[in-house]
Amino acid sequence: MNILLDDGLQLHIGTGIGSYAKYLGEALAALPDTTVTREDFAPAGGRRAARLSYLKYLNSAAYREKLAAFDVVHYANYALPKKHPPHTAVAVTVHDLTAFSHPETLPRAYALYNRFMVRRAMKHADIIFTVSNAMKGEICARFPRAAKKVVAVHPGHYTGATEDVTPAVYESEILKGLTKRKFFLFVGTVEKRKNLTELIRAYNLLQQTCPAARDYALVLAGRQGFGAKAVTDLVSSAPDTADIRLAGFVSNADRAKLFGEAAAFVFPSIYEGFGSPQTEAMAAALPLIVGDIPTNREVSGAYASYYPLGDESVLANLMREVVLGKLKADPAAAKARLSRYDWQQSAATVRQALEAACKTK
Repeated sequence: MNILLDDGLQLHIGTGIGSYAKYLGEALAALPDTTVTREDFAPAGGRRAARLSYLKYLNSAAYREKLAAFDVVHYANYALPKKHPPHTAVAVTVHDLTAFSHPETLPRAYALYNRFMVRRAMKHADIIFTVSNAMKGEICARFPRAAKKVVAVHPGHYTGATEDVTPAVYESEILKGLTKRKFFLFVGTVEKRKNLTELIRAYNLLQQTCPAARDYALVLAGRQGFGAKAVTDLVSSAPDTADIRLAGFVSNADRAKLFGEAAAFVFPSIYEGFGSPQTEAMAAALPLIVGDIPTNREVSGAYASYYPLGDESVLANLMREVVLGKLKADPAAAKARLSRYDWQQSAATVRQALEAACKTK
């Protein structure tokens, strides 16, 4: 099987979807009788200009001619061109339906664009992958005509950060001075959907009500996205006793050190397709505190501690239990849960579905 894997510039930008495409592509390429070619279009310019250049390329005659050499093209993001060669099967991964279920967490123009492109994918793709059973149910409910084409495949565990040798000191100046096991960690895009204002308020409440927590920091590591200003404003107005560090995008070495030394990982997101940082926390055997949403229940099961979204006092209490040593990770349970997320198993399921799609052409 000859596959073209197109990640829609996500690896170029540096997103979780880019990592998904990278790991999936490598796992598919390791399977027998499977050749994977990564789409290598790399436009110049800023993010918006690059996106427009990519969409123009995607709908060009040159791109359609390129597709003719492949059995299947797999779009790891949701964007599809208007036309494909008739004999080339078309697969797409729709990671979530944020633009439909939580449009307020996205820029308005992007939400409109996203909804348009997802609807196109639902109509024209031969096979639609998604990353959790919860998301499959949501897609099938919203797009019943596409339901027979939807296949849920859990991603594997992203091993890059935890496999790196942990450096003696952080590369980022912002992270220097952190004390091992004396900070709470969040890793991901700093955006409205991640609900970080609630985490900051819970941390501030913890500082006010638990003297033992006053030497604990809160680290938010990730590039800034839509709604980040509300986060930065809240950090700026935090009490003097608070130690909140907006680290921005961090290197793999710093990421590994953060996961290796945090007291706990906190994931307060209001909506996720999968939520891969949870598996990184499991790999590091960290206590895991997450918002109580269906995908988090599916991914983390009994390993995580859950709090009801909107109740920062419950979140603060769970963080207090970490500080007091009452909430601890179970390395054996973490390892057992993590074993569910294997890229080779994921790739084998994806390839089987791609093969079935090819037979319909």
